[in-house]
Amino acid sequence: MANNEKTQNTLIHDTICLFIITLISGILLGGIYVVTKPAIAKQDEKTKQEAYAAVYDGAEFAEDKDVDSKLKSFQTDLTNGKTKTEAGEDLSDVEISEVLKATVDGKDAGYVVTCSGKGYGGQVQIALGIDGEGTIKGIQIMDCSNETPGLGQNSANKEWNGQYIGMSTSQDINVVKDNSGSKENGTINAISGATITSKAVTRAVDGALLFVASLSK
Repeated sequence: MANNEKTQNTLIHDTICLFIITLISGILLGGIYVVTKPAIAKQDEKTKQEAYAAVYDGAEFAEDKDVDSKLKSFQTDLTNGKTKTEAGEDLSDVEISEVLKATVDGKDAGYVVTCSGKGYGGQVQIALGIDGEGTIKGIQIMDCSNETPGLGQNSANKEWNGQYIGMSTSQDINVVKDNSGSKENGTINAISGATITSKAVTRAVDGALLFVASLSK
């Protein structure tokens, strides 16, 4: 009887200790998050602004309430699979998180778009600069950290993603694996061994171009 009581007391003691340790750990982690959150947000904003400057050189960027309103509706249609490419490509994994108006010397000059498509390991986030004619001026991969090193992460290589520059809202962009890609027919050469990532970026670009095209209707 004494042994059973001792075992029970030990169990209660261990349970209380575990609860206290878990509680303290949770409080410490919460405190660290609160302290580091502003710094992380500041760094994310800096990274985004640097990306925007890189994809649309010489432009200034600002929010537009009308664009924001249209984006909400467009994103809902994307997510629900209602918006597809002309070839019928499903874009339901595409997320367009921000669209800002670009101005040069005070005049409207197009847009910068932050968007993403689902790759091999998660969302591949990109920034696009699109001029007033609907042509891609610049592209930068903002996050491909979940893709395979040496394969999918090569999407950040400017030699590869530079293929999109010069393509426009009038094109339905697709990925090819036979190295026959060209701007004229709207095709992109896939990254060797990373077709899924290549298609993720392309779907994101297609989604962004479709949205920008919708703004002029």
